[in-house]
Amino acid sequence: MGAEADGSFRVVENIGSHVSSFSMGGWGTETPAWVADADELLPESEFPHKMSSNLFLADGTVIGRALVQFGDTADGFTASLTVYVPTACPDDVLEHHLRHFAVEFRNWITAAGAARA
Repeated sequence: MGAEADGSFRVVENIGSHVSSFSMGGWGTETPAWVADADELLPESEFPHKMSSNLFLADGTVIGRALVQFGDTADGFTASLTVYVPTACPDDVLEHHLRHFAVEFRNWITAAGAARA
């Protein structure tokens, strides 16, 4: 992942046997309009920390969306991690991406915990 001049992030990921290259714009800075109507949007009182982004190709075509929400608990935090992909996305690509997403967030959470220790 790398920052672009416009503030977006270029992401290159292996998803199963596929390589995906896309950008994420405005991650955590502006809430895209679609978030307000997202079925997965959780109550602000329980999940006050939210970040969302469109996933788009170099030509601006939106190929997905991400909505992550965090809430504080007595033991630490809870999270709801959502990625939206087109309905035409093959099941194996979706399954590989869900595994990738789980590992990615586990690594970030583990690194954050180590940094606090």
